[in-house]
This record gives sequence, structure tokens and C-alpha cells, in this order.
Amino acid sequence: MNKSWKISNPLLISISVACSIVYYVFAYLLKRSSFNLLLALYSVLFVGYIFLISSDFKYKFALGLLFRAILIFQIPNLSQDFYRFIWDGRLMVSDLNPYLFIPVDIVDRVFDGQFLISKMGDLSAHNYSNYPPLNQLIFAIGAFLSPKNLLGNVLVLRILIVLADIGIYIFGRKILEFLNLEKEKIHYYFLNPLVIIELTGNLHFEGVMMCFFGIGIFYFFKNRIFWAGTFIAFSILTKLLPLIMLPLFLKHTPKYAKFYLIILCNLIIAFLPFFTYDFLQNYTNTIGLWFTKFEFNASFYYLIRSIGYFFTGYNIISIYGWVSPIIIIFTITYLAFKTQAKNPYSLLNSMLVCVFIYFIVSTTIHPWYLITLIFINIFQKEKYILLWSFTIFLSYSAYQTTYFKESMILIFLEYSVVFLLIILGKKTFLNNKI
Repeated sequence: MNKSWKISNPLLISISVACSIVYYVFAYLLKRSSFNLLLALYSVLFVGYIFLISSDFKYKFALGLLFRAILIFQIPNLSQDFYRFIWDGRLMVSDLNPYLFIPVDIVDRVFDGQFLISKMGDLSAHNYSNYPPLNQLIFAIGAFLSPKNLLGNVLVLRILIVLADIGIYIFGRKILEFLNLEKEKIHYYFLNPLVIIELTGNLHFEGVMMCFFGIGIFYFFKNRIFWAGTFIAFSILTKLLPLIMLPLFLKHTPKYAKFYLIILCNLIIAFLPFFTYDFLQNYTNTIGLWFTKFEFNASFYYLIRSIGYFFTGYNIISIYGWVSPIIIIFTITYLAFKTQAKNPYSLLNSMLVCVFIYFIVSTTIHPWYLITLIFINIFQKEKYILLWSFTIFLSYSAYQTTYFKESMILIFLEYSVVFLLIILGKKTFLNNKI
């Protein structure tokens, strides 16, 4: 994938036009329940993506912007999470703490509350918010600028997400240049259809999280610890996932005390306005649901669950929910303290392994979660991440019918080809010594 193919410009233009048409159909004509069509269209986009990133086409950045622009007026059709984002934003501008109220309990206190609750799904409607303060601020900006118009609110959030992707493009290239890698590798992220559909299309904020994280990484490599700690804190305050990577920085800077103190101070300052005893209880309980209750598109967990059913006759997720964090903590500790070269490549490789193992043992893996791996992988050479960004779309088969139902056959196919590529690869994350 590092070599550019010599493809004629007319063919590349034809591929670009075809992808543009497919993105339009994806955004405005497709229903989530039409899984066969969804998979067919995504496959077309992915094949086009492979051709484009493997070519010497000069207008890849403009093409990435065009694909995102096509989705600009779309109401997300593959995820209902954005209704909860709008709900939380409207709570914020109404001076209500989003961590203290379950939506169904205060339906009349939010404009168009009944509509939003009916659309956000039962899980969101019956649980406290789990989105960190900076994400809540973004929701509030959307609600403030468009307090009563759904599409207007969506537009504000979408523009911020696109700006974050542009930030990733700029700082991703800076990091690649610092590492003496080809700057063109940024297009592995910027043109990836999963990135475009799940961020710009479905309004997920993993891209905003990784924008802050990427800026923090750049400043960390430049030994500008204050800005590194600040932006990595912003990343955590958008999504909590970067927390698991914090111990990995320990051996890579002599200023680790200052680095961690800056992050801690930013986190305290951001959470302080929301802090009450009820907030602490509600927030920790809600985060715990991801380990002890929610399950979707899991790999290792589904295997353990099947064994548990065979021996116990019931779902052992409550037990597994206590075991999986131990596995993750052990992995992080090993990666943080093992003997390794103290260089940027080693740090980035540890991050990739850390997040990958976290996902493999998790009980819930939505397609947009992979954005983190796709970004980190532009500095690596792992083709299994690229493959997984295609096969993970098989998880949308669960929405084919009115009643949510996952296909274990398709989930097995999704993960088996990824693990097969890891096993067959001559150099994988398991033996990558930098």
C-alpha cells in the first residue's frame, strides 16, 4: 500500500464521480434497515478508496472535502445518537446539568422533548449522559446557534466535526513529517469511507477527540509539554478513551510529572462546574454500563459469553464486566513499563496495541469506535486495521428488522478475516519491534 499506482486521471476522475454519487445515495436515499444495499454501497466506496489512496492523484484533500460536503444537509440515517446530543445541548443552554437528569423524567422541560426521546432510543432515554464536559460544550454550541431547528443544530455539529477532520489532516501531516514518513499517508484517514460516514454523516465525535489528541501528540514530540498536556486533556474531555493511553507516555518524557499534572488540572477545571455527589454517582454508574450491561458487535466477549451459557445457563456479562478491566489494566501496565526504545515510533506502536486489545475485549464495539485506530495507524503499517474498517460495517446487519438482532455468522466473518490477516502477516502488532 506504500507504492502509488499509475492510474490515468480520467479513470481517477470517474472513480471520484462514482464515489460522490454513492455518498449522495448513502446520505439521502438509504435506510439503515436496507442492509444488503448498505453493504453493497459501502463496498463500492471502499474499493474506490483503495484505488484513490494507492494512486498519485493530486487532489485527494479536495476530494475528501467534496465527499464531506455532499453529506452536509443529511439528517443522520445510520445512528440516532445525535438526538441525545441535541437533547444534552438543549439542557445545557437551559442551565440544566445534563448529568443529573434522565430524559424520560424531564420530557416537558426540553423543547420538542417528546420527539427527541422517541428518536434517541430506549438506552439513551432511560440513562444519564456519559459525554464529557467538552463534548457537552459542543452540544451546547449547536443548541445555542439553532435552539429550535433540528437541521440547523445538525449543521452546526457537522461543521465542527469537519473542521476537526481538517485539523487532523493538518497536524497528521506535521506528525508524519516529524517522523520522516510520507505525508500522503494522511489520506488513509482523510478518505476512509468509515471516517466520512460515521463522523460527517452520523455526527460522532471520535474525530474531534482525535483532532485534540493528534495536536497533543505533535506538541509532545516537540517537547512542548504544556500544550501537549492541554490538548490531550481536551481529547479526554471530548471522549474518555484516551485515558487508557496516558500511562504509555510515562517513559517517553522526563517531564512526566508536569505532563500529568497539566492533564489533571484541565480535567478538574472542566468537571468542576458539574460536580455534585449525584453527578459522581450517575456518571460512574453510566460508564459502568459499557462493561456490565451493553453489548454489541463484540469478539472475545461473545466467545466467553457462549462458554458461560453452556456451563451456567445465563449471561455472565456482570462477571465479565469485572474481568475485562483487569485485562486492560494488565495490558496497559505491560506496554507502559516493558523494555522498549524511547522514541515516537515505539509510543505510537504501543498506543495501537493498547487500543486494539481494549476493543477486542470490550463488550461493545460500534463502527465509529475504529476512528481512533484508523488515525493512529497512519503512522504504522498494519493492514488489518484497514481491513477491519471495511468488515466492521457488517455489524449494521443487526438493524435489518424492527427488532434488533445480531448475526453471529457475520460477526464471526468480520473478526475472523481480521485475525487471519494478523496471523498471516509477516510483521504484526504482536511482533512489531521498533
